[in-house]
Amino acid sequence: MKIQGKLNYTEIFTDYVDEQAMSQIYQLLANPAAENAKIAIMPDVHAGRGSIVGLTMTFGKFIIPSIVGVDIGCGVLAVNLGQQHPNLDRFDKFIRKNLPAGKEVHSEPRSDLFSPSKELEHLIEKVCPGDYQRVMCSAGSLGGGNHFLELDRDPEGNIWLLIHSGSRNLGLKVCDYHVSRAKEWIRKEFRGAGAWHQMEYMHIDDGGQEYLDDMKITQEFALDNRKVMAEIIVSEFFKLNIKKLETISSIHNYYNFNDNIVRKGAISAHEGEKLVIPLNMRDGAIFGSGKGLPDWNFSAPHGAGRKYSRGKAKEVISLKAYRESMKGIFSSCIDTNTLDESPLAYKKSDHIIKATEETVNIDFIAKPVWNFKSSF
Repeated sequence: MKIQGKLNYTEIFTDYVDEQAMSQIYQLLANPAAENAKIAIMPDVHAGRGSIVGLTMTFGKFIIPSIVGVDIGCGVLAVNLGQQHPNLDRFDKFIRKNLPAGKEVHSEPRSDLFSPSKELEHLIEKVCPGDYQRVMCSAGSLGGGNHFLELDRDPEGNIWLLIHSGSRNLGLKVCDYHVSRAKEWIRKEFRGAGAWHQMEYMHIDDGGQEYLDDMKITQEFALDNRKVMAEIIVSEFFKLNIKKLETISSIHNYYNFNDNIVRKGAISAHEGEKLVIPLNMRDGAIFGSGKGLPDWNFSAPHGAGRKYSRGKAKEVISLKAYRESMKGIFSSCIDTNTLDESPLAYKKSDHIIKATEETVNIDFIAKPVWNFKSSF
């Protein structure tokens, strides 16, 4: 459906939009940063913290740091491990021992797998000067929330390792730094008015380009974070050379410097571009390639989309129902702490799969055999 706002319009590729999400859409369409932008909203749309999730839009002369938000560069890395039959209990114990999750980081940096660029060192000095060691130790760590590790089996019997993580605490620091700058810019332009709460913007020539430059560095760190985790798992547990394996990377919370599109809860789907879309803990992930549709902003949904907020999910979903929904899948993380990540907290996968077919050539859906999420 098409929605007309104060300064622009957007296509929304679903008829199911909740009231809070629709309010955020209208707020965006009234923002000067949205004027003359090409905007398209994905089928997995839902309300987010400060900005709509499922958003794709081009950036012009104004930049809104809170659109991408705190988890800059968040995405999924998939690795084809081939015909594997791992002992899942042993694998689970390996993950818990070797990959920090939640707020935990490595006790020492994995300098054998990751070394910071000068640009990253300068960025840390600017936005979080006291956190250098912690940032280094966070390379190769999962994080919490909806971040996960998963082993999925495809129709040919291949096992795929899926890693969903982002830039850890560095993304938060970069976001906070530039949102503060945007608020200062708005106060200056509007003479102290509290305009555009949570959607403050700034001019590309007055802070905006600096934000994009810092985004690029942070996005590269998020990608490196996933690569370090993949290297640890592939080489140390499966005893394989990751350089010889097929990998697919789909980032869903970032600015794409090649097509000038910011994607918040959406992935790039240019023609022929390989991609992966995780659905939920039970239903696995879509593997396919983009169709390159301009109306969709050359994009696709990044997942099934939340049905319930985290708080609401913990109110309405029982642990019994959660456990029932995960029958047949090995997971040591099914407890009250991860109720908000239950398959029941997300929209039905069939809806997203059907909607995705318009913008993605679906090759197959891989089904989970093992899943891990931080429960702390």
